[in-house]
Amino acid sequence: MTSRRVLLVPLIVAGTFLIGVFAYAALVCTSARALINSASGIRSSADAEREIASWRKCLGCSFWENAATKDGDQTYDIHVDNAALTRLGIVRHTMLGVTIALRDHELRYVTAVMFAGKNPSPTAGVWIQEWFSRSGANDLRVGAKDRPWKATVEFPSAIPDAEREEAFALNAGCLVRLGGCRSAEDILPPIWRLGAK
Repeated sequence: MTSRRVLLVPLIVAGTFLIGVFAYAALVCTSARALINSASGIRSSADAEREIASWRKCLGCSFWENAATKDGDQTYDIHVDNAALTRLGIVRHTMLGVTIALRDHELRYVTAVMFAGKNPSPTAGVWIQEWFSRSGANDLRVGAKDRPWKATVEFPSAIPDAEREEAFALNAGCLVRLGGCRSAEDILPPIWRLGAK
C-alpha cells in the first residue's frame, strides 16, 4: 500500500503540472487570437479607443501607453508571448505585438508584429502595418528582402476587405507550436500569395 502511495504522488504532481502547462498554452493561444482579431477589427478611431480600453484589462498580456512620440503620435502597445513555455524548453520564444497610434484622437495606424526565435539562431518574423491617414496608392505591398524568414506587409485602410483579412491572418498557433514557427510563411500563411497580387 505504501509503495502505491509513493508512486501515486509523483504521478499526481506530474499530471497537475501537465494540466497547468496545457492551461497556460491555451491562455496564450486564446490571447494571441483575440489580439489578432482585435487588430484586424479596428476600422476607425472609435474602434481603436474601444480596443485600447478592452486591452488595458487583459489577462496574459502586457499593455503600455507612450505619451507622445516625436511626431506627435500617442501609441498603445499590447504584447502576448510564450515566455513560460520557452523557459520549459517546449517551444521557441515567440512574441505577438500590436501597436495602435492616434494623433489628436484620430487613428493613424495599426501595426501587428510576430517574431519567433532568438539570436543566434535565425528568427522568423512578419511586420504588418495598416495606414489610416495616408493618401496615395491603394495597394498592398509585401517586402521580401529577407525571404523566407522575414516579411513586411504595408497597406492603406482602403484596400478590399478580402486582402485586408488575409494580411491579418497571423497564425496564433506559433506561440504554442512544438518547434515553433521558422519562416514568414509559417507565421502568416498567405504572405507570398499577398505579394503576388
